[in-house]
Amino acid sequence: MSAPQTALNVYRAIIDEFVSKTRHYGSSSRVADSGLFSNAPDHEKFNNFIETLTPSQRELLSEMLQEERDSAIHDILASLSEWIDCQDVGLTYQGKPMPVDLSGMGLHGDYVGRRDGWEWPSQKESGDS
Repeated sequence: MSAPQTALNVYRAIIDEFVSKTRHYGSSSRVADSGLFSNAPDHEKFNNFIETLTPSQRELLSEMLQEERDSAIHDILASLSEWIDCQDVGLTYQGKPMPVDLSGMGLHGDYVGRRDGWEWPSQKESGDS
């Protein structure tokens, strides 16, 4: 992946990375597919519990784990949005202000939108050329 050249592209890449990592990493898909939470020795108790579940119960647990993962990212971004909106905190790229809140709903709104298939506005709509 080549380095994004504008603050807007960097912001978009950050949000898209959050979306990608919440979908492709974590234990939810392993729980549903293989009945395994983790190979870490400390997680044996979780694996033992998961082994007792039916496939439909594992699927439900998988959904719960994914929901918690999504919610955690959302909540962190909502908190960061509040700092940006209320405490004069900002993000920059190469010394230039980074546009945030392209959805009009804060960083967390951009994250949720992208997670749910929302397309980024054009650069002209975003005010970055």
